Amino acid sequence: MTVAVESMVPEYVWTANNALAFTPRGMPPAAYPILIHLLGRQEPGGRCLVTQDTIAQFVGLSRPMASRGLQHLGFAQMVWKEGNGAYRLSPLIAGFRTPADQLAAIEGMDDDDRFDHPDFQERYERGVAQHEKERQEKAARRKRPVEPPIDLASRRKR
Repeated sequence: MTVAVESMVPEYVWTANNALAFTPRGMPPAAYPILIHLLGRQEPGGRCLVTQDTIAQFVGLSRPMASRGLQHLGFAQMVWKEGNGAYRLSPLIAGFRTPADQLAAIEGMDDDDRFDHPDFQERYERGVAQHEKERQEKAARRKRPVEPPIDLASRRKR
């Protein structure tokens, strides 16, 4: 009996494989295997259709650790979230069908999305600091005492 099996081999993509050369200092260790996993399962152009749960399972991390790693890859402008279960690698590290396709994508990038600038490390650190500040402000708002509800009935009798 012959069984037709759909090929599970991803489409071949050309890439410079320089992603780890650009990683910023201070990135959590969880970000590295996540980046390598995304590089390995990308479509041409750097699109990755994968959920955080799947990433966590394949890399051997908890979902919160995978989420934190993805956040830091975002602070470094290496990975962008496009939607639920969809991420995009920066054209600077993504795979393409040809080197010309990659160069065209890089030329079309906004300067703010590039991580091959001298201020790359500072921009990463500012992103992390801003996120931490927002997280602390949110925690402080949750700790504020809850005001008792207004008794509208007693106000009406006056």
